[in-house]
Amino acid sequence: MADYRVFDPLETPLEGANLIEASAGTGKTYTITGLFLRLLLEKNLALHQILVVTFTEAATEELKDRIRSRIRQAIDAFSQGRSEEPFLDKLVRQQASADKALTLLRDALRSFDEASIFTIHGFCRRMLHENAFESGSLFDTELVTDPSAMIRESVDDFWRHHLTTASPLFVTYALGSGFTTGELMSLLQRRMNQPFLRIVPEEEGPDTGLQEKRFREAFSKALKVWAASMEDIARLLPSYEGFNRVSYSVPKVEGWLEEMEDLFTYGENAAGLFPGFKKFCSGEIAKGMKKGFAPPEHPFFDRCEDLYQSSQDLESAFRRRLLGLKVKLFKEVGEALSKRKIERNVQTFDDLLLKLLTALEGKGGGDLAIAIRRKYRAALIDEFQDTDPVQYAIFKSVFGRGGSILFLVGDPKQSIYGFRGADIFAYMEAVDQVDARYTLTENWRSDPELIQSINALFGNV
Repeated sequence: MADYRVFDPLETPLEGANLIEASAGTGKTYTITGLFLRLLLEKNLALHQILVVTFTEAATEELKDRIRSRIRQAIDAFSQGRSEEPFLDKLVRQQASADKALTLLRDALRSFDEASIFTIHGFCRRMLHENAFESGSLFDTELVTDPSAMIRESVDDFWRHHLTTASPLFVTYALGSGFTTGELMSLLQRRMNQPFLRIVPEEEGPDTGLQEKRFREAFSKALKVWAASMEDIARLLPSYEGFNRVSYSVPKVEGWLEEMEDLFTYGENAAGLFPGFKKFCSGEIAKGMKKGFAPPEHPFFDRCEDLYQSSQDLESAFRRRLLGLKVKLFKEVGEALSKRKIERNVQTFDDLLLKLLTALEGKGGGDLAIAIRRKYRAALIDEFQDTDPVQYAIFKSVFGRGGSILFLVGDPKQSIYGFRGADIFAYMEAVDQVDARYTLTENWRSDPELIQSINALFGNV
């Protein structure tokens, strides 16, 4: 692909796939309205044959107003034979017949209610409805604007199914790790916004029965020794002179002893141990001695060593099991949601995009793409930096071939922020695949005197 070229509103060829990259304030909307006028006049396209897509309802209404206003301005310019605005003045002089241009512009203004200016979801919904047989869509499917209640039902079912049948040890660990329905809703939503993401690692999660058995056995043995010797241990640890009191200070030891009592009183189903538990293990005690002193010996310290190791093994197994459940979440809840939508005959905004893309990539996808290209001879995509992989795949499938005219307009710097589910890699793919790449160089929201003043102000700080 060629390097950047400065976009010329009147001379840039109206052909192929093009990317116009521009910062805020450089006239992206102005550029779109200019391209719209040229498509009407130079390509003799009817108003409804030019597709304009943006990403919000507010932006859609603004584009409609700006394009309608631009057509009126062009009518005035051709009626007078000139214009104070350089773009319109050159446009007038370039047209061979002012009368023909006026006819085209007036027809466009009269039929402006037929303008094909949509949000991305509005475009997909219309294509699915108009091509119901090719896309396999039902005519009377209801659009659900807020699917959160339906998602919540499926997530709640998943959580109950997997947690109510689990052991108390795993349930305690899962809840302590944030495995709540709220967290699952958030995780699922992120996945739904990026349906092409690959899950790594894709594992089912291990059976943790053996690790749980070993933990309970170690816990029982340590509890038995603690119950018989806790007073001896409580006297030994604060009084033994061989301890390095930096790591085994008396206040810390007393606090750990209280936590140990709580653990054996209430913590039978707690897979994790308190942070200071390791200080009771024989290996750790040996490290906490002053030079020349042998560590104190007691069966409890050996039992703590065993319990600590079994706890580590259990936590490791539980982490993998929890990861496996999160992988299952995407599959099981996805299937449950699909079933609910079919039963209720509803679809969401995300479904509109996925259904159209699935149809385009399916058996009759080529015919569907041709039908859409026949309807829309040119496409102008606004705010392209907010495009996600699904949206770009749709534009590429339809307008990236077959002699279509496609202009993608956006600010590449904003694509890294991920607004509205945008994906930087989808943008980079478009950069590699377009026929021409342009940029807008002049910022119309600032002037040299303003910039000099700001620089002077902050230069004195």
